[in-house]
Amino acid sequence: MKNKQKQLQLRDVNDVIYIIGGRWKSAILASLCDKEKRFNELQRDLQHITARTLIRELKFLEQNLLITKKECDNTSYYMLSEHGKSLESLIESIVAWGQKHRKIIIEQKDDTLIFADSEF
Repeated sequence: MKNKQKQLQLRDVNDVIYIIGGRWKSAILASLCDKEKRFNELQRDLQHITARTLIRELKFLEQNLLITKKECDNTSYYMLSEHGKSLESLIESIVAWGQKHRKIIIEQKDDTLIFADSEF
């Protein structure tokens, strides 16, 4: 029975990684935790994302019910859905862990260690 339970837990972890994993999805969600944003605001926040990639990732997150798109005066706004808001505490935990991790790695002064942005 424990093996079956472990398999279900691993499935759940894989589901989460699939939905919010990758280079951009979690960053988009983190950006939207602050407030609703227009497409260009998101692109500015994410700096190196192409418009094509941002469109693809926004559609994926919308299909998975994590964000909603609102049209107002010929402008599209993106925001966390009610379901997406349930990720806010997870994102806060990821941010806190990332800050600790970066500090530990920097203290190691190991040039072989890599960060997503390669700057620290």
